Amino acid sequence: MYRRLLQFLLPYRGKLSVAIFCMIILAACTAALAWALKPMLNEVLSGKNMTYIYLMPVFIIVLYLVKGIAFYGQASLMAFIGQRIIYDIRNQVYDALTSQSLSFFTHRKTGEILGRITYDVTLLQSAVSTTVTSLMRDIMTIIFLLGVIFYNDWVLALLSLIVFPIMVYPIVHFGQKMRQASYDGQVSMGEMSSLVEETVGGIRVVKAFGMEEYERGRFKAITNDFMTHQVQALKVQALSFPIMEFVAGLGIAGILLYGGLQVAEGKSDAGALMSFIVSLLLLYDPVRRLSRANNEIQQGLAAAERIFDILDTHVDISDHQDSVAMLPFKSDITFDQVTLTYPGSSRPVLDGIDLTIKAGEVVALVGRSGAGKTTLANMILRFMDPSSGNIRIDGVDLKDLKQDSMRQYMALVTQEIVLFNDTVLSNIAYGHNNIDREKVIAISKIANAHEFISKLENGYDTLVGEKGVILSGGQRQRLSLARALLKDAPILLLDEATSSLDTESERLVQQAIDKLMLGRTVVVIAHRLSTIRNADKIVVLDQGKITQVGSHEALLEEGGLYAELHALQFSE
Repeated sequence: MYRRLLQFLLPYRGKLSVAIFCMIILAACTAALAWALKPMLNEVLSGKNMTYIYLMPVFIIVLYLVKGIAFYGQASLMAFIGQRIIYDIRNQVYDALTSQSLSFFTHRKTGEILGRITYDVTLLQSAVSTTVTSLMRDIMTIIFLLGVIFYNDWVLALLSLIVFPIMVYPIVHFGQKMRQASYDGQVSMGEMSSLVEETVGGIRVVKAFGMEEYERGRFKAITNDFMTHQVQALKVQALSFPIMEFVAGLGIAGILLYGGLQVAEGKSDAGALMSFIVSLLLLYDPVRRLSRANNEIQQGLAAAERIFDILDTHVDISDHQDSVAMLPFKSDITFDQVTLTYPGSSRPVLDGIDLTIKAGEVVALVGRSGAGKTTLANMILRFMDPSSGNIRIDGVDLKDLKQDSMRQYMALVTQEIVLFNDTVLSNIAYGHNNIDREKVIAISKIANAHEFISKLENGYDTLVGEKGVILSGGQRQRLSLARALLKDAPILLLDEATSSLDTESERLVQQAIDKLMLGRTVVVIAHRLSTIRNADKIVVLDQGKITQVGSHEALLEEGGLYAELHALQFSE
């Protein structure tokens, strides 16, 4: 998994190479300082060579100057690479999300997905940039310093290395604990985001039912869970430091004992011992940092599991290699023995649907709630594929058409109006790269929307807020209809949404719908039967099957479910 993470570095290998070169210079400067202590102490303190008194300060100034430049070079380059990696990963995740079919989102919470693309990706950035920097820099520093201590005294060097295997165990052991704690914490963060998103979205219901305390209790439970995992991770991090310090102390104590005896017996000089001890102290510091780097890597790997879960999820609906662009619609849409069963379910949502919708027809879908009306309409847009059977447009199977080319000939108006936190103008012109303001205004007049838009504070440049919060239901619906009118697609899928509007709004929306339907092939999901009296064909669905097809008058004469539904609506 870490190898896969490191692949995000490949596009920046040029800058990475320069950063690594800077790290080598940085490590060499650190080792050079320790190496220079031996001749400086032996020559200067003994008074043998006074030239060193003047040369060493200059040497140290130059050394620190080079070291500072090298540090800035590697730090700035790796910071750039790290931010680019965040940019790349977030875009890949977002691309993966927007490529998924509707079924992907049915069992995932919005807040949980949001947590992965924000919090988890930030942890990943640390694992593939900051931590990689630390690893490479510290490993190079260790290599150079090992060279210095072996140069000074190879026996002491071998003795000092005895403690290194002991250091490996806490690094590995604490790293595993950190990964698990971090993963659990990320799950809690996703649940927290989901709860906040649900509560804010449904705040009117929360307040209306007096459930503020209940929701606060749920939030406290999740934040407590998150806090527990964070404390656990911090304890692991805190415990690893003193253990590493203790092991390092054992090594240094042993060196001082052995090296001191060597100097006392005249077998070594003080300069060599001091240079060795300074090198060793400098060496243990990057080794200790390796433990911290490993903890961060484990956090990143825990985040990577959740990120790759999205990136690796199979896309149910995709274009195959031989998909072709759809030609202008001219003939019909045909359902041929279409059956759809959701994974894990035994009962089909649609069962053996045979239906032909001819160009220019207005076809209404009628039935009880859960009969499969919306599912059937969604399948025309290829939001899902049939479990068996096929759907054809002008004789071509939808699976053989490129999705973007097919959907450019279709417009959708849903019962749940979707508006984005943008201007009125941008919401109406959604899907158009070049916005023609005059055309948008003309279309808005047809959709009975221009009058109320003109009264807004900034007219067409007014921000509508999240989900169009500043607008009424009828106003949002008219903007949605204007958007569909502007697209001017020959196939219109209309989930009628006048049932929740007041009388005046319903009249204005219905007028806009009537204009929108002119000259188009229309599939209407009907809730109010009074609005579909003039449909060319009414299709009655019951438990996923077509039970009746005909005109309004013919179906009333025939009796059955349509007549029953009609009687229920017009019983007064």
